[in-house]
Amino acid sequence: MVAMSGGVDSSVTAALLKQQGYRVQGIYMRNWDTADERGVCTSTQDWEDVQRVCDTLKINCTQVNFVKEYWTDVFEQTLDDYAHGLTPNPDIQCNQHIKFGHLMQHVPKGTFLATGHYCRSYNGQLWRGRDRRKDQSYFLSTVKSDAIQRTLFPLGEFDSKAQVKAIAHQLDLHVAQKRESMGICFVGQKRRFADFLAEYIKQEPGPAVDLDGNLIGQHKGLFGYTVGQASRICHGSDKWFVAHKRVSDNTLVCVPGSDHPALFHSALTARDWVWIEGRPPFAIENVLVDAQVRYRMAPQKAVLSALDDGRYHLKFLDPIRAMAPGQQVVIYRDDWCLGGGVIQDIDPL
Repeated sequence: MVAMSGGVDSSVTAALLKQQGYRVQGIYMRNWDTADERGVCTSTQDWEDVQRVCDTLKINCTQVNFVKEYWTDVFEQTLDDYAHGLTPNPDIQCNQHIKFGHLMQHVPKGTFLATGHYCRSYNGQLWRGRDRRKDQSYFLSTVKSDAIQRTLFPLGEFDSKAQVKAIAHQLDLHVAQKRESMGICFVGQKRRFADFLAEYIKQEPGPAVDLDGNLIGQHKGLFGYTVGQASRICHGSDKWFVAHKRVSDNTLVCVPGSDHPALFHSALTARDWVWIEGRPPFAIENVLVDAQVRYRMAPQKAVLSALDDGRYHLKFLDPIRAMAPGQQVVIYRDDWCLGGGVIQDIDPL
């Protein structure tokens, strides 16, 4: 059973598995029920693309509706996090609760789920995809090993996305030229994320200050700003970047320059930790791991230790720029993805 989105990756996944002799069926998840900013229901177009691909491949397809589940398990939590000044990752939540949660319940026992993710699995272990530029194991870091063991990731063995597109062209799949979706599914491709959030979260404008508390301007609502990014606050000749969102008094703290020392931190504490295998694969006592706090960043060496309350502490060998509460920190041992947690606190240098 292939989770199909209407894009080239899941379409090629279905084609490859059929070529390998599997009995393949496509399944499409409808997670959102509102038109995008131009009034075009993208989920309707995606479903039409899925049906057309499945017709070309001569396989059956079906649609499942998880609109209610997505709203409850992903969207409401995302809104709550942003309202509290956090920087959540709804894609990780969607994989954990929807695709490998509710969708997996629709997969009969003895049947594999397959997805177009660029990653690999071995006996329930999650590994990076061979193409490190496309590797998506970061987004699956909270999926448990029993689900990983029931899932096939054919694209994880490819060296580049170009190879996948070439297969789509060879098979004359109409989605071969379809643009890759880069936005969060419920926002749309062209709408500013802050404008979308403003429809659901009421936040008042407030002061923007420097590290000494001097007023440098006004922000339009804390949820529209991300730590490490340009603040769009005009003050003097400097370009100001977001260092901290102080929810307690609705204040945006900014620093001049993208490489200001206040944007760098050396350690963090993470909550809601998930080990993919259900437990640590080795003793956790000042163990050296590779860690990422964002999807597109090179893994950094860090020392991991367990705290008595179930949280984990990571001390990086080199300071990391723009770490923010709410981000997901994911740890690896070489290419083996072990799990991760939500950043709760960030330690100063």
